[in-house]
Order: sequence, then C-alpha cells, then structure tokens
Amino acid sequence: MKVAFVINPIAGYGFYSNNKDTRDIGNFDRNTSIALKAADIFLNRLDLSRSIFVVPTGIMGQDLVELHQGKILRAFQVPDWPTTEKDTENFVKSLSRDECDVLVFVGGDGTARCIQRSLAEGIPVLGVPSGLKMYSGIYAISPEKAAIAINAFIDSEVIAQPSDIMDMNEDGKIVNFGTILGLSSPLISQSGKTEYSVQGIADIEEYVIDNMHEDSYYIIGTGSTCKSIEDRLGVTADPLCIDLYRGKKLLRKDASEHDLLSLPEGGNIQLILSPLGGQGFLFGHGNRQITWPVIKKVGFDNILVISSTEKLSSLRHLYAYVPDSRIPAFVRVLYGYGRFRVLRLVS
Repeated sequence: MKVAFVINPIAGYGFYSNNKDTRDIGNFDRNTSIALKAADIFLNRLDLSRSIFVVPTGIMGQDLVELHQGKILRAFQVPDWPTTEKDTENFVKSLSRDECDVLVFVGGDGTARCIQRSLAEGIPVLGVPSGLKMYSGIYAISPEKAAIAINAFIDSEVIAQPSDIMDMNEDGKIVNFGTILGLSSPLISQSGKTEYSVQGIADIEEYVIDNMHEDSYYIIGTGSTCKSIEDRLGVTADPLCIDLYRGKKLLRKDASEHDLLSLPEGGNIQLILSPLGGQGFLFGHGNRQITWPVIKKVGFDNILVISSTEKLSSLRHLYAYVPDSRIPAFVRVLYGYGRFRVLRLVS
C-alpha cells in the first residue's frame, strides 16, 4: 500500500498555553508534541511490511518513518523549521494517484482544510487525531484505531466515502466547509459535528441548575448544549471553552488543565459534558483541557453527561480516547428533567 503521510508537528500544541489554535504557541519542544506522539503510536501499530511511504522531509514525516524503519518511496523537500501550512499544502499538491493509495495526516481541522484545498481528486484521506479542534468526520477514534483502519484498507476491508470537513469560521461558529474522500469504518468518526434541535434543553438546564449546590465546584464543558446552562445562569460563554463554577457563581472562564487540577482535594466536583454532535466523543476530541488526570480527580461517578433528545437519538454509543482502559462500560445521559438513558462508552 502506497501511503502519503504528513505530520503537522504543532497540531494540538496550543493546549499547553490554553490557546484554541496553534497560531501562537510560543517555544516549541518536540519532546512534548502531541502530534509527534500520536504519529509514533500510529506507526507503531501500522503493518509497515505492507506499506511504502511518500513523506515530507524532516519532522513532518520522514524522521519518524525512518525511525520505525518504514520504506520510503519519495521524500518531498520542506524547510527544517519552522514548518508552516504552506509546507503541508505544497506536499499535498505534489501527490498523484499513481504514487498514493491513501493520505494519512496527523493534525486537526486546520490541517484537514488545507488538505481539502490542495489534494487531487480520488485520493482518500484519514486523520490521526491530535489537533485542538477535531469536528470533521475523517478522524479515527484514536491513533491506534487509525493504524487498524489502514491495515484493514490494505486488506480491502474498508472502502472510501465522502466525509464532512468542519472548522470554525471568522465568527467562531463551527461550519461545514464541504467534503473530502474519507474512509468508511466503525473505527472512524463518520460524520462531522451536526447541529440539532433544542428539544429537551430547557428541561436539562432546569434540572442541572436545581441541583447545583453552593459548596460544590462545577466544570462545564464545551459545546452549545453545555453553554445553554451558563446562558440560563446569565453568563455569556464561549462554546469552545471550559468554565469553572462554585455553586452558581462563575470562578474562571476558559479554565486550563492547571486550573482544574488546582481544585481542592476532597472537594465536591462535578464535570458536566455533552457528546460531540455527529461523533459522540466525550473525551479526546475538542476538549483537551479535560485530561486523564482531571478525569481521575473528578471521578467517573461525578461526571454528568447531557444531550438534547435529537442528538441522543442519533448516537448508538459514546467514545472516550483516554490512556487507560479502566473506564465504565456504560454511562447515563441526561436528556430531560431527571430523565436518563444509558449508552455504552467505547474506548
């Protein structure tokens, strides 16, 4: 299988400075690169004996492929550092169907849009999740699952199909920027973020607020469903931010991982999350501040999952990309005033 492989090494790196993109990341340290770690995991699980690569030189692909002793068909020259979107664009434009059966990229929605603008028709794409924003429908559930999907594609067990490309527009709203040829597999988020009706939202808001206690801390997650609770509390909230409350009082907007881990030990903490519409992700896509240490500090028993009725009816199960298999097999989802439905949680 001829695999074009490109890494956006700074994808997701804004997490460390609590930025929502990677345009201002400060000093970059490849040892803490989220994208390079995801790429390493992907290559470690890929059947390299049946793969040959077309890659950009250096940190954007060649270095890691050679480290894993993968065979390289062609290396496309790019500057050593810093890498830019233009480097990705030029590499992708150089690809042809004759030397590329599939393009695998490591990055987020910004990288996905760049590829969509630059890639020749007929080449399927798979995203290895590592960005801060991953609302598109072309990402594998995890780097491990990405490798399994490509191994299945090599065996002709996976077919190509159009997938949605989603990203933030200038107004900060998540919109559809069209489609790209992706892969069809249960290991891949098959649809991008979807907008749903607000049926049941008012009842959810009322139930959550009625059960908020003055001495408890509340971490309210991303997305319009969660932010409707804050609207009800009189707070104008950014749907891409995690906000922290003590009772019904806002303590911090856009809380970082450090803010959440600094909450008092033994304190009453509840994490309120809504699955990513169209994908069903609770952790790992779109809310990187909710890290595994934060989840362990809160405890699964103190996580409240909320969903509109329409969104809930579109989900068969929920996903969690966390570095530990010890997660509950099922979670309860609040979809009305005191009304719950149980869904399987897949890691």
